[in-house]
Amino acid sequence: MKKAILIFAAVTVIALAGTQAFACIWDGYWGGHMGGPGAGVYGNNYQGFYDNTAKLRQELAAKQGEYNALMAKPNPDSKRAAELNREMTLLHDQLRTQARSYNLPAPGTRNYGGRMGGYGYGCW
Repeated sequence: MKKAILIFAAVTVIALAGTQAFACIWDGYWGGHMGGPGAGVYGNNYQGFYDNTAKLRQELAAKQGEYNALMAKPNPDSKRAAELNREMTLLHDQLRTQARSYNLPAPGTRNYGGRMGGYGYGCW
């Protein structure tokens, strides 16, 4: 009986450890998505990008918040919504341009994961 319990416990521990190892290998990022190999590909470019685009990103967040509040109303102003949408699109374009100037992948490209070069395609 003790031998069966020990075998069961050993198999359980091995199975749990194996699933964790498999999870790390599956998407190829051992350090988690932010600390994986993709994070080092672009060097310190991300920090420079984040530092130089802080104002743009804050402005985009404010516009997005205003847009969300406007759309939550029972009868939103369509002209203001269209204007905010246009302004947000322009801000996204500026951020995309800045990302290119730092040699960073832009949203919609294969290497973009949105998490400092983390997972892109192939991770679910």
